[in-house]
Amino acid sequence: MWDTKADVLVVGAGAAGCIAAGVAAADPALEVVVLEKDTGQPCNSTIASAFIPGAGSRFQRAKGIADDPAILAEDIWRKSKGRADKARALTLARRSADAVHWLADVPGIPIEHAPEIEWFGHTRPRMHSHPIRSGIPIIATLRAYLAAQPNVTFLDKVPAIDLLADGGIPIGVVARGERERRIAARRIVLACGGFGGNPEMVARYIPEMATAWHIGGTTNTGEGIRWGLALGAAVEHMGAYQGRDTIREDGTRVTPGVVTGGGIAIDVGGQRFVREDRDYSELAAVYRQQPGGFVVLIWDAGIQHSVDALHVMQEAKRNGGIDRFESLRALAHHHGLSENVLGATLDDYNRGVLARKDGLGRTELTRPLAPPYFTARVTGAIAHTQGGLKVDDRQRVLRQDGRAIEPLYAVGNTAVGVSGSDAGGYMSGNGLMVAFSSGLIAGEDASATLAPA
Repeated sequence: MWDTKADVLVVGAGAAGCIAAGVAAADPALEVVVLEKDTGQPCNSTIASAFIPGAGSRFQRAKGIADDPAILAEDIWRKSKGRADKARALTLARRSADAVHWLADVPGIPIEHAPEIEWFGHTRPRMHSHPIRSGIPIIATLRAYLAAQPNVTFLDKVPAIDLLADGGIPIGVVARGERERRIAARRIVLACGGFGGNPEMVARYIPEMATAWHIGGTTNTGEGIRWGLALGAAVEHMGAYQGRDTIREDGTRVTPGVVTGGGIAIDVGGQRFVREDRDYSELAAVYRQQPGGFVVLIWDAGIQHSVDALHVMQEAKRNGGIDRFESLRALAHHHGLSENVLGATLDDYNRGVLARKDGLGRTELTRPLAPPYFTARVTGAIAHTQGGLKVDDRQRVLRQDGRAIEPLYAVGNTAVGVSGSDAGGYMSGNGLMVAFSSGLIAGEDASATLAPA
């Protein structure tokens, strides 16, 4: 009946799946199988700039930063306007530093404190990242680590196509690579990602972004959530997502630091239309609503210097997504804007900065913008979805009546996040914190609840 048997089966090898598998594999008596659709395709964690919140980490302490999980959970809850599950946020926040330490200590990723950007919603500098501020080397190291473990079978280009159950209890999956195989499992961890790459699900659950670009992993097609629903699982906050200001459909974008550092957004008429210190996730839909669906972000050399080394900015420059102009006239001509209107807009903004009173109510004011100017033409896109299967504090999937589907876990974007019910509740780093903390918890629980077969 079965081609392969596993103690722990992990479906998906992104951030959440990799840490879940790595933690479970620490018990050499357990056989761990990891299924991945295609490591040649980007996942959300390789597309991301990889800023990972870790409240109370040793990297923070080394810099004299006082932080703890309760503060992070409160920040998350406040950013979601009280719509996020505060208890779940605290559960994940309590493991955030542990996850950062595991990445550094077990697979040996050169994680460091990353304080260079002030992130929306965070009251402490708690971000951690790889030195090049990219998820690519993090995921590559995690996958190489798993492949080197003697009790891990890593199957690439072998996606799970169905979840098998007996009497409503999951017992394994059907996977299909060069051939079809049936894999039995005592514990199953769904780390398949969200549903941003499934247009039908996006149209159903996030109709305002039905025609928006999805810049996350194309393999995020929602099957883990659909399998859970078929078993009677509950879902929550399916309208939540991380929005992003995006230059191209391939995900070319700039860091939010160009705005938090003092940049502005201009419509096709050459005028500001929104407080830019609203966070980038909720602004994605606002940008899409402007005439033509695109806006122009403008910042200056001082801001550019502060963020230039970031991987996402280097990629945007290589892809031709960032332009530099020595004069306002050249900028206006390039973007088809009225020089007079744009000049008046910049003058008004700069006066407000100096007076510490912005005409649109912006409170995050730095210094006046001055040439040379840098620009990017952006629209709003979905980076990843934040709604998913309801889980308990052990990451076990819950039925609609609140009972756990005992052998089944959901992690990362397959599980409900902590952003509440919409894009505005997303706080920078929520996705990666949920991914690594939930994967850590599920890996530990799957291992702890299993005796060797």
